[in-house]
Amino acid sequence: MKTKINPHEMLNRIVYLLSRPWVLGAALVFVFTPSVKLSQALESGAEFLRIDTDARAGAMSSAGAASAVGISAISYNPAGLASMERGEAALSHSALYLGTAYDFVGAGFALPGSAKWKLGLSFARLSSGEMEGRTAARGITGGYSAYDQAAGLALAKQYGRYSVGGAVKYIESSIAGVKGTGYAVDLGVKRGFRGLPVSVGVAVQNLGTGIKYISQRDQLPLSVSAGIMFTPVAGFMLNLDARRYVYDKHTAYSLGTEYALFGGPGTMSGLSLRGGVNGGSGQSAAGAFSAGAGIKVMNADLDYAMSPEGSLGSVQRITLKKKF
Repeated sequence: MKTKINPHEMLNRIVYLLSRPWVLGAALVFVFTPSVKLSQALESGAEFLRIDTDARAGAMSSAGAASAVGISAISYNPAGLASMERGEAALSHSALYLGTAYDFVGAGFALPGSAKWKLGLSFARLSSGEMEGRTAARGITGGYSAYDQAAGLALAKQYGRYSVGGAVKYIESSIAGVKGTGYAVDLGVKRGFRGLPVSVGVAVQNLGTGIKYISQRDQLPLSVSAGIMFTPVAGFMLNLDARRYVYDKHTAYSLGTEYALFGGPGTMSGLSLRGGVNGGSGQSAAGAFSAGAGIKVMNADLDYAMSPEGSLGSVQRITLKKKF
């Protein structure tokens, strides 16, 4: 007689295994490993998946594996969705260099009658606008357009001091009418510590078979990230993230801070200042620093971030979030 497997018991076992110290230790060793050749794969495509979708995290140099919460966490660590206490929506616009724009819209809410499961929906699009086409002899041949976009669905749940989450994404890329499509999966876990102002997070992003263009397939920017958030005093937060890009064979580091001049989590209004620095192999001085601020009024957050990019100009990002 076959024994039926209880889905709830199986999920609890998975959470238990993920919460073991050796799991986090193995992830940290992998992330902080020096940039050696870990894979024979080609460098990845779909680079737009690396762009920040949240001005708060962007102002802290993308440090969000442990600190991203609410609907914004869907792009950094889906486990952060579990922190939503009510419905939440976000709109974000990024003005990049050379006239390129990146837009994000997301919404999340608790699933009714689902034992506190949280659902998140997202859509992001990178628009390059009309580009000028030229022949080999540099003659003008007319214009063409290009875009990249991704739609995502995420689920997360809180288990005591642990949060677990996962997301699936449909990805589409187009240039001059030639389209490529693919799918990806994100997984994440976060943990807080009783009596300590510390939380940690680990996330794996862009697990998939790549994007296929006619007869060519490009790898996705698969990454493994680990982060720690430390709040030594009320109103001050320090973030440290390390992210390993597997196919691109390099590790990026982010250090971010947030200081609440007044207000804070759970308050109706507030003002926060943020800053960050990032580094790693291939990182130039331009773009290494970021800064921003956030205003909270009546359960709505307006965040701004800016990062200089040297001769290319600067990246500016604004995000509006509302709880309902």
